[in-house]
Amino acid sequence: MWIPHTIPKTTFHLFIPSDEIASCRLLLNEVEHVVSSVNFSWADCMPKPLKLLCLDNIANHFSWYPDQLFEWITPINTEYLVETLSTSLPLSLVIHVPGDEYWRRRYADTWPNCIKSTRNPAVVTDSVKIIYITKYVSEIIENLEPGYVDETELSEILMVCSPYVTAIDCQQLRIQGSMIQTLAIDEPKGILPHDPIHIDMSFVLGILKNIRTLSLVYGSRTFTTKPPMYTPEQYMFNIDDMDTLGCGLVISEHLTSLAITKSELNMPKFNRLLPYLMECHGLEEINFSFCKLSSLGGKSVAHFVKTAKMLKLVNLCGNNIGPDGVESLSFVMLWRRNNNYPAIELNLNMNNISDIGAKYLASALASGVQPLTKLRVRNCNITEIGGINIAQSLAYDRGLRALEIDNNPLTLEVAIALHTTLKTNLNIAYISIQNCNFPQSITNFLSRVAFYNRHGKRSELIYVDLEYLCYDDDVEQENISLEEGTMESETMENDVKD
Repeated sequence: MWIPHTIPKTTFHLFIPSDEIASCRLLLNEVEHVVSSVNFSWADCMPKPLKLLCLDNIANHFSWYPDQLFEWITPINTEYLVETLSTSLPLSLVIHVPGDEYWRRRYADTWPNCIKSTRNPAVVTDSVKIIYITKYVSEIIENLEPGYVDETELSEILMVCSPYVTAIDCQQLRIQGSMIQTLAIDEPKGILPHDPIHIDMSFVLGILKNIRTLSLVYGSRTFTTKPPMYTPEQYMFNIDDMDTLGCGLVISEHLTSLAITKSELNMPKFNRLLPYLMECHGLEEINFSFCKLSSLGGKSVAHFVKTAKMLKLVNLCGNNIGPDGVESLSFVMLWRRNNNYPAIELNLNMNNISDIGAKYLASALASGVQPLTKLRVRNCNITEIGGINIAQSLAYDRGLRALEIDNNPLTLEVAIALHTTLKTNLNIAYISIQNCNFPQSITNFLSRVAFYNRHGKRSELIYVDLEYLCYDDDVEQENISLEEGTMESETMENDVKD
């Protein structure tokens, strides 16, 4: 009973007495002598055994003991020690502490207002120790100020953490402190004299050998609340940063996912990074969302996609890519499938691809080579013509599993085309068509069709004729729990994306 975290929760709750039983146990003459099964403070009044005093002494002088300590003591003593060990000790001293209890306490003490992140599916199943060390290293990298880095001290910390770190997630990298002061004053609208240089990522990645996921945001990371808090200039970075990052990517043999988001990544900077990317043969996911690539940058990305044999996901959301960039991407998707490369999950949300770009995507889908697994084109200024092209292409494609085309000015004609093609298409497992000027009855029905496809129960679906969906809202009741099925479909897909 003196190690609370070792008690299974089911056992703990089983022994909690009800209010009736607790009141019956109280005798008139022994009110102050009752021992409650849910109150551990009674143990404080008992003298500690010699074994526990020895373990307390070990915890108080933990730096005196070798790394093999936990191999020498029994499991029950280990459980007690990890519950009493200080969470303020240097990480190098406690890196070998086993289990999750100590790291759970250390996480809560280090970031009391922070919830353990599960954004990355790769780390959901990781231990609390891995999650803590990953966040710890990411924050160290975020707070490194270029020109003021003690490489010896930094290398010691990174080497200690290296065996446990497979992901880096930096929310905003710092620039030199002198440039932060320049941004804070009202001279020429805070314009920097030159693009800022960030930390040398090749040095960091040269030590962290096991990195599989790398996510960066190039910014200034200011520590002031005085306006202007954030300006476009703060998210600029030097083209030379692409060389240091590229050198680090090349030596990261296990890298599978790269993200540079919310940064001033334009076509010239991406082209500087491109030769290094082409040496990263294991990349499976790239994410350059909310950058400044434009159509020319989209063509450069297409050039890389053509050479990436393992690539499965391309996220170019919010890059102002036009039809020209989509044309290059569509052509490359076809080339990849004709050369037996994996199909791509393509995210082009919030780009101005228009009907011309939609036509290029539809041509790729209609080719029959199954170039895409998922296509996301929300807020892309696609109108009736482009929507019909995409809808009709689904009659020839059997590889697309998800289609998101929300928030585009479509028409009823597009809804009719989707209703026609989905009657024979059994592969679309998720479709999102909100705010597309469709009747709600058609929107709900098409979402339900995708729901039945995903669960392999299409034969059980009554495929309602379009005339009933358009003019008789009561027909929806023929399919039981229509809205519930639609909501479940959307929820499951969102969980996969997150």
